[in-house]
Amino acid sequence: MAESEENSPETTGNKQQYNPVSLDENIEREPVYYYSREHRLSRASAAVRELNDSTSGKMSLTKRLFGTRSNAMLFIMIIIIFVMLNFVSKYTQTNTGVNLGGNTVKLTIQKEEELSILDIVKQRAKTGNAFMGEVEIAVSPVKNKSETPLVFFHRIIFSPADNESFQILLPFNENEFILLLKTADEQKSVKLNAK
Repeated sequence: MAESEENSPETTGNKQQYNPVSLDENIEREPVYYYSREHRLSRASAAVRELNDSTSGKMSLTKRLFGTRSNAMLFIMIIIIFVMLNFVSKYTQTNTGVNLGGNTVKLTIQKEEELSILDIVKQRAKTGNAFMGEVEIAVSPVKNKSETPLVFFHRIIFSPADNESFQILLPFNENEFILLLKTADEQKSVKLNAK
């Protein structure tokens, strides 16, 4: 009974005082662990032990990409899909941009019912001198070599404005066209598909 009085807190008035002997006993006592990493790793497979070994190096990028057959196949499929999308977008482009005299000219042909409309959007270059003046346009549908090609001519004028838009009604009801843009110094040809 005397021993329990030593370890119990003594009360003096409203304050409680702890006996320093009881605090030292709590500090010196070892904590109880219920989880042992070494015990867990001793029962694990060799692959898990190798991953937890501090001497094993980091996995390289090539080992991650080609380490397993499924990773290698996935990487190859991503490359094939990227090449196919690039190929398709390059050859089925309906909106084409050309550089004409320092101006960026975007060309689009839209189909509405039986009409074909050539849409030209000019953006002037922010630096340097850009062409201003007459631009001659020749439009021809792509047909068989045996047929005589029909050509539609038109003329527009680029002003000093930064952005301009032109719409030209074409007398053709085709899906593929060849356009020729010509200034006094420069000539560009473009193949376009109608939307």
